[in-house]
Amino acid sequence: MSVILAVLLINSQLITAQLPKETEAQKAERMQWWTDARFGMFIHWGLYALPARHEWVKNRERMTNEQYQKYFELFNPDLYNPEEWARMAKEAGMKYVVLTAKHHEGFCLFDSKYTDYKSTNTPCGKDLIREYVDAFRAKGLKVGFYYSLIDWHHPDYTIDSRHPQRQESDADYEKLNKGKDMNRYREYMKNQVRELLTNYGEISIIWFDFSFPGKNGKGREDWDSINLLKLARSLAALIHPQTAGSLLRQERAAPRRVGPTFRQLARRARFGRLSRTSGPTAKARDEIRTEPDDDAPGEAKAS
Repeated sequence: MSVILAVLLINSQLITAQLPKETEAQKAERMQWWTDARFGMFIHWGLYALPARHEWVKNRERMTNEQYQKYFELFNPDLYNPEEWARMAKEAGMKYVVLTAKHHEGFCLFDSKYTDYKSTNTPCGKDLIREYVDAFRAKGLKVGFYYSLIDWHHPDYTIDSRHPQRQESDADYEKLNKGKDMNRYREYMKNQVRELLTNYGEISIIWFDFSFPGKNGKGREDWDSINLLKLARSLAALIHPQTAGSLLRQERAAPRRVGPTFRQLARRARFGRLSRTSGPTAKARDEIRTEPDDDAPGEAKAS
């Protein structure tokens, strides 16, 4: 049975209230493919591959949109080869893969009609998500998307404690956020989720990332989480009538590793050398430092 697994990273919060209920038997049936798959690949990729200093480089170095724009203008991964990635994943025994359709920087690897900040408007000129989906699906792997709730590029996304332009005082936050409208951003976000779940055929996983409630933070109300998940489930049911609604309980969990095989595959696929022209310069490579793989304080766990 075709199933979509919707994941929303919310630290120590439960989001099952108000969502459709299911029996334990229904949940077991819906999650059977996930239980059986066990081994998959999670790929982080975006403009941050060019500076090569972690996917949070814009945040950590407090770059403005103007300072970050050079990576957009130079983005041209001419060595992108999803067919080779898919072949190696299949040979390694992987059953599914998830790719960042949009990370926190706001850059989209797909041809969204709701933004100009996308791969089709770079020197690359391609819908990279389309090529990824086609390549991995052809090898029989289930495909999924990571979609960042956070967006450091969108003009209506309010400045918060995780934003590159974060502030020290409430007055400064208020000044910078004047005129921004999270209602418009929420609509933008839902429109893109609708694109991802209707334009690329069967999608088995959508991974939403992440919440950080509290002072100058963002939580479920900011994302309209319940309705966002309802939208994802309804679209899955529309595309795949046999799909049951997905219910997840979010828990903090220690990061889990899949072992050295992924890193070996990554090196072979030259993830770090995306392009002869758009990859990191020699100087940038010399500045690369080891960083943790996990960018969020916690990991969603299906139960």
